Amino acid sequence: MYETTLYSPENPISDELFSELYKILEYSFPYDERRDFEHQLEKSKSPEFRTMTLSENGKVLGFLNFWELAGFVYLEHFAVDKSLRGKGLGSELIRQLCGICTGKTIVLEAEPPELNEFSARRIEFYKRLGFCTNPFTYFQPSYHKDGKPVELVIMSQEKPLSEGDFKDKVREIYRKVYDKSCEE
Repeated sequence: MYETTLYSPENPISDELFSELYKILEYSFPYDERRDFEHQLEKSKSPEFRTMTLSENGKVLGFLNFWELAGFVYLEHFAVDKSLRGKGLGSELIRQLCGICTGKTIVLEAEPPELNEFSARRIEFYKRLGFCTNPFTYFQPSYHKDGKPVELVIMSQEKPLSEGDFKDKVREIYRKVYDKSCEE
């Protein structure tokens, strides 16, 4: 069966495993939606940063990177090995995350469903797992100096956020995850 491992500053990820996960991250996310290797490595050492892996017989099948922030959890990146997609592994990872984050709202960014068929399917995937979209405009700051912000949708677990709660969470995500203020 599958093995889930949680990495944190108290249980750091090895350099070898970090490199393996970064390869999956690199082909799973476009340039504007991920950090470069060195910056990702640096951020992975933040006190609030966590990585959860799903593996079988020592082989990593998928992972998610998340942040334990002030009263909520922000799911930053989530990916499954491209040869194993569509087999329920992603659902398993999200269920595991929900299990360890009981009592905390989980939020995540997703591409708008009207962008393309894959984006629409991704939104439906999250909805089946108990997430809902929020009706507020959101732009993910660029991970790169030469990049542009990306319009995304914030999804939250179980129920939509109020406008005030949405703004508070975005402010915290910008500050901790992107090292920016909402006014930039």
